[in-house]
Amino acid sequence: MDKIELSENKIVPGALTVWNEHGVADLTMDLKALSFRPESIQEIYSFHILDHLFPEETEIALKNWFKCLKNGGKVFVVVDDFEYIARGFVGGDLSIELVNHVHNHPTQFTQDNLTKILQAAGFRDVVVWYGGLPDIYNKKHYELVLAAIK
Repeated sequence: MDKIELSENKIVPGALTVWNEHGVADLTMDLKALSFRPESIQEIYSFHILDHLFPEETEIALKNWFKCLKNGGKVFVVVDDFEYIARGFVGGDLSIELVNHVHNHPTQFTQDNLTKILQAAGFRDVVVWYGGLPDIYNKKHYELVLAAIK
């Protein structure tokens, strides 16, 4: 399989969309425990999945995704940037209502801690995409976009 996206919306051209509820997704499954054959996927695109998991679930999910990827395969992760959000709140640019309504997640990420979490799951060569993923996804100002290789 070439590529999958973990998202409730179709974003990545040509990717199989996987989500945890029925809807627009091509497949429905537990996003923490993808049931694909080991080493069967070249690319996994994750859109705001990890920040909606608890820390221990994040570790489980990443190890599962690592197992599903082919050697040399890539994972692309989009999550909220906690450092940006915290600075916006402290600086008065983001209200507590907005933070609670839009950015209130069980797990928060910074560039450094997400890099370490990806590496702990076995990924290497972590790269930050400051402008998003060319021709695929335009990063929002409050997001982190990282890629890593199995």
